[in-house]
Amino acid sequence: MSKPTNPANPPDEHWSKTGVPAPFKVNRRMGIRYIRRDIGVTIRKIGLFNFNMGTNQESSVKLVDISSRGVMISTEIKFSLKKQVLLTIRFADFKEYKIMGKVVRKSEGDALIYGIKFDKVNNKLADKLLATQRKLSFT
Repeated sequence: MSKPTNPANPPDEHWSKTGVPAPFKVNRRMGIRYIRRDIGVTIRKIGLFNFNMGTNQESSVKLVDISSRGVMISTEIKFSLKKQVLLTIRFADFKEYKIMGKVVRKSEGDALIYGIKFDKVNNKLADKLLATQRKLSFT
């Protein structure tokens, strides 16, 4: 006979199904994802028609999670799928990584959430993420 579940503590298989935007319910990403609040990210659109004379083209975005293969960000800026972008990832020790990527997923709702895949796997970034990770959470 199976043990009854406590409604205050639902089984683990149910917690991840709440609050995740529809396009992100299926995890198609490979690699370790880090949820970090100590990393700053700016983004710049890349392309022939993305120039603004005399204005800063980089915009700060909120990092949702990060891996050596890509990031998930939240922002008010609208991007189209397959849009090339340049990400600047800054750590607390002022180490920066400038990485080209492409918007591969998006979810529009209360917030715009984008999945950006790096053009190539960045092993140096992966090493830095692992070396600076202070709190582990397994989800």
